[in-house]
Amino acid sequence: MNHIQKGLVVFLCTIISLLYTVNLSAQTVVDSLKRVLAQPGLTPEEQVLTRLKLSRALLSTNRKEALANAQVALSMSRSLKDSKYAAQSHSSLVSLMYGQEDVKRVRLQLDSAFMLAEQSGDPYTLENVWYRKGWLENRIGKPHEAVKSFQQALKFGEKQPPNSYANSIYYNLSAVYGDWDDLENQSRYAFASLDAAKRFPDPDDICNAYQAIATSYEHRFAGDSSARNLLDSSLYYNRLAIQYYLENKNRISFPSTLGILALNTANLYAEYFPRSYRDSAQHYLRIAKEIGVATDQQEIIASSYGMQSSFELADGHYDAAAGLLLSGLHTLQQSPTPDNNLMAHFMSSLSEVAEKKGDLPAALNYEREHSKYYAAAFDAEKMGIAKKLEAQYQAQQKEQELISLQEKAAFNKKLNIAYVILIVACILALLFLFRSYHFRLKSTIQQQALLEKEKQDAILQVRLKEEEAKTLELEKQEAALQAQLQSEAAARLQAEQQLMQAQKEQLQKDLLAGTLQVEQKNELLQTLQAKLQEKSGDRNLIGQISRMIDQDRRLDEDFETSKTELENIHPEFFTRLQEKAGNSLTRLDLKHCSYISMGLSTKEISSRMGVAPKSILMSRYRIKQKLGLGKDEGLDSYLMTVAS
Repeated sequence: MNHIQKGLVVFLCTIISLLYTVNLSAQTVVDSLKRVLAQPGLTPEEQVLTRLKLSRALLSTNRKEALANAQVALSMSRSLKDSKYAAQSHSSLVSLMYGQEDVKRVRLQLDSAFMLAEQSGDPYTLENVWYRKGWLENRIGKPHEAVKSFQQALKFGEKQPPNSYANSIYYNLSAVYGDWDDLENQSRYAFASLDAAKRFPDPDDICNAYQAIATSYEHRFAGDSSARNLLDSSLYYNRLAIQYYLENKNRISFPSTLGILALNTANLYAEYFPRSYRDSAQHYLRIAKEIGVATDQQEIIASSYGMQSSFELADGHYDAAAGLLLSGLHTLQQSPTPDNNLMAHFMSSLSEVAEKKGDLPAALNYEREHSKYYAAAFDAEKMGIAKKLEAQYQAQQKEQELISLQEKAAFNKKLNIAYVILIVACILALLFLFRSYHFRLKSTIQQQALLEKEKQDAILQVRLKEEEAKTLELEKQEAALQAQLQSEAAARLQAEQQLMQAQKEQLQKDLLAGTLQVEQKNELLQTLQAKLQEKSGDRNLIGQISRMIDQDRRLDEDFETSKTELENIHPEFFTRLQEKAGNSLTRLDLKHCSYISMGLSTKEISSRMGVAPKSILMSRYRIKQKLGLGKDEGLDSYLMTVAS
């Protein structure tokens, strides 16, 4: 490979690295996001997120406007309750400010993003800031720390739905392991990037993943040039990325990606394939040049000219080679900030072509220009190295300060523990003294209480003996009283029995006398009825007298029957009634009482006794008065009680 092609290959790698780490947004995306911001009714949260997306899209075309939008988003996010929006704004400012501001200020933005993200606890935001931390560490020359940060970001991403950060993390990890010549991990993370891109199907992420896989195969082929299948795989994924881009060009946000892919594919054909494949290389160079013109990427256009000039130089077409180099040089000079390294490579290539043409003065002049641009590039590189070293120094200084603070915190913690132990020991000593005093005081009080209790016990024993004596005397008196009561109760019971027997005998006598009287009256009535029949003058009168006699006889019979039945059930019924009424109840009253006690109704009693129901009610009232019952006392219930 000639000098021109080697220089372009080196620069091409630089361009690929830069364009995949700095997002280049299409103007259509910017316009779309601006239209979204112009919509009414947009919530503050939606405005913050939209402005962050807009700042990302403006990064390559208008960094000043991109920074302004991110700062507006940060200002708006401070009034929001959820701190995740402010954390994402600070994280966005890290990528926008890097290279433009002092690294210390960039790290302050990152520290603020971390503090707010941890405060919110949102896994998506924590994934964001950890990815940004790894991104910054990789750029300041701390790839090992960057890998740890990327791995931490992936842990938070495991808890979230698929998003674009997973693809970016895997892509960066693949690049880091590629720099370390760890080809296995480079390939593993490249394929992981593709898998993540397919789960969150963003066309730009898928193109990036294809390019990462193609680069990993290219690196593996560089280590083993006999394995042509690796080179074929690299070309396959480059072509696959280009084809995917062409099929989805209306959805691609970063069209400059196609230019990088085309340059990379053309370089593979130029470097590893014979001259017969030059048409394939020229085909991809034309694609790269068209994309460079469309996206105003002077570096891509100039690289295309430089690679074409290498083909002409190899064929001995020096004038054509010089013309292509001058076209590329002119394109670079149109750039606001032309890359000194690429300018130096073009000057060196022009010097080489002039020397082969025999134009030594021109060759010398181009060499001087090469030296000037090379020096500028070297100074810029030294400045970049100095900044990187300064950033590393600041990071190390910050780490040392952190370690010092941690050691101081550990010492303070130990000191605090010692103070706590001392305080606890003092408290325990005071507690021991207090408990000792309390124990002595309690012992003294217990002794006094014991003596007082013994004294009280002695007094109680004396009183108890006195009470026992009194109780014994009372028991004797109670026993005598019980004996007297028992004898009186026995005498009263005997007297009651004698009285009941006398009353029973008297009632039997009365019953016998009444029975005799009834018999005599019946005999008299029979005689009277017989005489009336003998002298039957007025038959109506005789019939009435006969009915009266029959009714009276029937009443007497019913009474006798009822009385006999009642006496058989409860012999003392009539005796108790007469005692209650003071022997004022007539035979008819007793008969009436016996019917009531038997549970007969007023109608049944009136039928048996041959009188009107009204007379029965009057009779009930008279009997109640004789028995001395109150208004609230019922005659029926009283008689039932006496009969029971």
